[in-house]
Amino acid sequence: MAGTITTSLKKSTIGPRRRSRSEGSTKAAEELQASLAQSQRHSMTELYVRTSDGVVFQDEGFQREIVAKAERLVDTALSPESSERNALIAKKALKYREMRSRRPNGAMQFPVVALRMQSCPVATGP
Repeated sequence: MAGTITTSLKKSTIGPRRRSRSEGSTKAAEELQASLAQSQRHSMTELYVRTSDGVVFQDEGFQREIVAKAERLVDTALSPESSERNALIAKKALKYREMRSRRPNGAMQFPVVALRMQSCPVATGP
């Protein structure tokens, strides 16, 4: 009886096991991890500091990026050409970032927070 079981398994038409999409990608993931570890990345806490006077940026490139994003949000929120949905999303983003004025009529003005930014260079060596 054992002989019939082994012969039936040998004649089985089941093909090789299919690999999932995630299998075999571990090498690529390891290479990505290694390249990210080699690149000089800063954590968010190293790029800016929140103070009672506003935000102090330690990286000028990051400061320019944040100011540009804030200006794009304000432009989108105030633009009559932007779609209604995009304008609403921009207004919500400004509201939650505390960049919207607190006027009773809800009129928008340029964000005060973006104007209270200053640069603070980081010392690179002794």
